[in-house]
Amino acid sequence: TEESGKVKNEGNAAWRAKNYKEAFAKWEQYLKLIEFKDDATVYNVAVCANKLKDYANAEKYFGMSIKNNYKVASSYLGMADAQENLKKIPEMLKTLQDGIKATPGQNVKLEKAYSDHFAKEGQKFQKANDIAKAAENFTKSSQVSNKQLKARGLLSLGTLYFNNGASILQKATPFANSEKEKYEAEKAKALADFRKAQDYLKQAATVEPTNEAVKETQKQVADAIAPLVEKK
Repeated sequence: TEESGKVKNEGNAAWRAKNYKEAFAKWEQYLKLIEFKDDATVYNVAVCANKLKDYANAEKYFGMSIKNNYKVASSYLGMADAQENLKKIPEMLKTLQDGIKATPGQNVKLEKAYSDHFAKEGQKFQKANDIAKAAENFTKSSQVSNKQLKARGLLSLGTLYFNNGASILQKATPFANSEKEKYEAEKAKALADFRKAQDYLKQAATVEPTNEAVKETQKQVADAIAPLVEKK
């Protein structure tokens, strides 16, 4: 209709003038007039809502855009971003997983957002010295098809166990001579962690052979293991 076209154009003009509040209002009004049958504008309204930090509407309209099969990868990414800002983390992770499945070949940004979330969580637990929780999150961060992201997750796991082993050894060193048995037990624990680190780093090197950080850490772990195995 003539009216809907006029309202849409007013929205377009507001968008060009970076008046996002006005653009959102006009475009939403236009969509209601045409019963939401304009896929491009549904998507644009979602982008507009995101710019306004109106994350509830961004989530709603990106969700509609996904159903419309319009700019699918970007719509999933926008929806996940809105959900993160709404602190709806389980929903965000599900959106990312669904998006990764729905967009093979064009899901690098979705995989990165998914992997980054768990990488950050892993670092948080690592700082708090919760090794098990850190490992759980770093593992999830590596469970993507992108080679760089996968290698990054495996390197984080390798580094986690390497540092933990080194820390165990450092704490045990003062009683190396005074409490032989206790020291040997701690040394065995450290060695087990170094071996775990070695295994994760080997996987990382297989996934991304050119990763220099992986090679460097492999060398450090090998150097840490050598004296523990030689002294019989």
